[in-house]
Amino acid sequence: MRILFLSSLIPKTGNCTTADRIRKHIEEAGHTCILKEATAFQHASEVEDVVRKENVDAALAIHIYKGGRFLPDIGIPYGVIFGGTDINEDIKDEHKREVMGIVLLEARFAVVFTDKMKITVETYWPFTKNKIHVQPQGIITRPSTTLKWKTFLESSGIEQEEDNPYVFLLVCGLRHVKDPLYLMDAFSEWHQKEKSVHLVIIGPAVDPFFTKEVAAKVEQQWIWKCLY
Repeated sequence: MRILFLSSLIPKTGNCTTADRIRKHIEEAGHTCILKEATAFQHASEVEDVVRKENVDAALAIHIYKGGRFLPDIGIPYGVIFGGTDINEDIKDEHKREVMGIVLLEARFAVVFTDKMKITVETYWPFTKNKIHVQPQGIITRPSTTLKWKTFLESSGIEQEEDNPYVFLLVCGLRHVKDPLYLMDAFSEWHQKEKSVHLVIIGPAVDPFFTKEVAAKVEQQWIWKCLY
């Protein structure tokens, strides 16, 4: 089977990582996956051209509005995967919500990552009850055998005289939508009371302007360390 897969493919983002993981799974199952940047399309007719030229049998999209909106009229079966933006932002917009409803109505199946997301989707679109599936995201971890904890703490600006530091690690791309600084004030206040508490933010500089904002904030809060 030849499957067209639409997703946002901005490097070092969750969507890109998830799309690549799903692509590998599809290909390992013996199918052909044609992965395309969803934002490269403006009209469904452009997607139809790809379907025709690539002889596509079915389609898949991450984000009901960003990618899924091109699929209802292209003449092949498709499934959709909800992204965080669908639930947290697009669902609040009346026009986008209407489009998402059309996409879901025609979809063979829909996937969400949590039970909470499933409840939200079914609240807005009750007809999805029998076609929506919860598939938690997961990753394979490979703990390092060479990591030197003390060296890591020193590089993160954490004082070594603390016997048992409590280190909270936040991994995320540095961009507004992820808002990695929302915990700063609370952690700063907590650190003043408990000197052993630290927060380390690690992530790629996806948004250069926001990265500067993060760096400026970090300089104000000496208890923080930001690695990117």
